[in-house]
Amino acid sequence: MQVYEAVVRGLESAGVDTAFGGNGENVASLMLALKHSRRIRPIMTRHEQAASFMACGYAMFTDRLGVCFATVGPGAFNLFSGLAVAMSDSYPVLAITGYVALDWRGRGAVNDTSGLNGTPDSQAMFAATTKKSYLLTDVADTCDVLEEAVNLAFEGRPGPVHIHVPQNLTYPGVEVDDYRDVRVEVAPVRPDPEQVETIAEVLADALRDRRRVVVLCGFGSIRSHAEAAVQRFVERFQLPLLTTLDGKGILPERHPLAVGVFSESGHASAWKAFREADVVVAIGNSLNQHATFGLRDDLFEGRS
Repeated sequence: MQVYEAVVRGLESAGVDTAFGGNGENVASLMLALKHSRRIRPIMTRHEQAASFMACGYAMFTDRLGVCFATVGPGAFNLFSGLAVAMSDSYPVLAITGYVALDWRGRGAVNDTSGLNGTPDSQAMFAATTKKSYLLTDVADTCDVLEEAVNLAFEGRPGPVHIHVPQNLTYPGVEVDDYRDVRVEVAPVRPDPEQVETIAEVLADALRDRRRVVVLCGFGSIRSHAEAAVQRFVERFQLPLLTTLDGKGILPERHPLAVGVFSESGHASAWKAFREADVVVAIGNSLNQHATFGLRDDLFEGRS
């Protein structure tokens, strides 16, 4: 099978059922492979930037691999905005783009992005907006590279990955003779037992001493599907729950322990509960600008 047929079949084996992308001669055989796929629905966009954001949305709401693709050069560069969002917000996304034929690099080929002879270096650019950017140089490595990329997208803190497929690997007669299905084997992230024990001791002491404890949930608590655990925790100890802007919804807004959004544009009730607290339990929270009222250095003074 041809290289993009192997890629599509590998994505099918990894559970992908949708791919978003833009048209282009350099990825024409990818589009044909997707057309003939019985499992993956290709959605063509008018602009590749939309494809990258759609892949983010797909990953966000399905917890599956979001896939976007684009042709070489400007089409590929249009994916950067969505990949940057996937990087900052921890969405598992795979971007696949064309690339100049390897023997044409630096020789004046159209849309050469090899970084040679004054051309843009697309691999460095994708490396800056993904967990890793791969350049497929040998068709025999197709399944190995795809499997590593898919697993890396989910590993640890999820995020985007990228694969360049040079045009010479799509030529007639260039075949993937060693195809195998992609194995997705991502070990779950486990908490540090010592840190859990330390936190439990601090909380036990605070509750025993009747100190005021609040819970501050961020988007990480939603991404990790901790809704039920958070609800059990706050109800068990009757703790007020605050959320960041993107943590909103971890509990129903009408829940008696939900006191609102803690943010510069949040609720006065949340700010009041925070000010009165002695201990803050931050769950899935990066404590960024909006959740710290402009990164205030004194925000947690006098609080555990």
